[in-house]
Amino acid sequence: MSVFLRALLVLAALLGPAATPAADARAPAPAAARPGHLSVSGGDILGPDGRPILLRGWNWGHWGKAIERDAADNAGQGANVVRIPLRWWGFYQGKDIDSRDDRNAATAGIDAAHLAMLDDYVRWASREHLWIILFIDSNCGQNGLQNGQMVQYCDPQGQYRDQGHNFFTDKAARARFVEVWRFIANRYKDTPYLGLFEPLPEPGAKGTQPREITEFYDQLMTSIRQVAPGIPFLVGPHTYKADRVAESYNPAWKDVVYTGNLFLHGGKGPDAGLQSIRSRLQSLLDLRAQKRVPVFVQQVGVRPGDDPDLSKLHGVLDGLVQNRVGFTYWEYRGSSNPGEYGVLFQRGNEWQSKPAVLNAISESFRK
Repeated sequence: MSVFLRALLVLAALLGPAATPAADARAPAPAAARPGHLSVSGGDILGPDGRPILLRGWNWGHWGKAIERDAADNAGQGANVVRIPLRWWGFYQGKDIDSRDDRNAATAGIDAAHLAMLDDYVRWASREHLWIILFIDSNCGQNGLQNGQMVQYCDPQGQYRDQGHNFFTDKAARARFVEVWRFIANRYKDTPYLGLFEPLPEPGAKGTQPREITEFYDQLMTSIRQVAPGIPFLVGPHTYKADRVAESYNPAWKDVVYTGNLFLHGGKGPDAGLQSIRSRLQSLLDLRAQKRVPVFVQQVGVRPGDDPDLSKLHGVLDGLVQNRVGFTYWEYRGSSNPGEYGVLFQRGNEWQSKPAVLNAISESFRK
């Protein structure tokens, strides 16, 4: 063997096998590049450096809508967080959204193509240093009675007519959901900028008591901690009603951020308008002050038809900024209806933005 060939073999052994482009694209960052986890202390969310961090950003809420450049665009707009879903077991408007696939034991019952899409979303956000709030949504598991289509989808045999087929009436379904979460938590636990796990948004089974929701969260979070220790959680009360947030408080939880929805409702009812927003926000502020726990609004949204001059949008955002409450706006890419919450909406094959709305939200990120 020639000296030159021997040298090549030695060099190859030192370098190891070459990574394929696909594998390299999804490889974890080297340990030295990982920023560490967020944590909870008193009324603050802390960054890896131990200093309070205020998370403000977007929901990538409509499954399948996000594209790769969104992460860089969001970071350029001033966001430092994105809330990313996996939809599992539920009737959803749109094609191919439910990710449940019981045939796929290797992925704990998650459709493989959907899992690959989630991998992409997480990778895109992490690469742009956006903290990730990862949640698994289940319209069946939350309630199962939202409408006639949901009832038929979740309970085709009609076995749960009074209470709905959900995680509170079907303990086997809950156990399966726990395994889904353990798989997801283990898969992403070492991802740079993995910020918070949100176990189940808007639990709202008919007749479910606060103690039952607390017990459900406790079981789920205990199981997740076993495979992914050190990552805080985001939880909320029945249907995430902010004025009920105190019901979700558990003094035993030391790694939890509390949340509630802050959608602006139109009309003239008691839940309509800015006054209702202020009242619901005050419930979150009261919990933070009285129990010394952090709060965060995972869904803030104002429909254009309820706010033609954007005064209400500015009022909602100003309230969050002035009280130093982090939030993710609902939502970045939405439906084809410009009257809905999405700041980007689809018209034919193109996406269009609402520039004034986008600018107002982006400005609030930077304050």
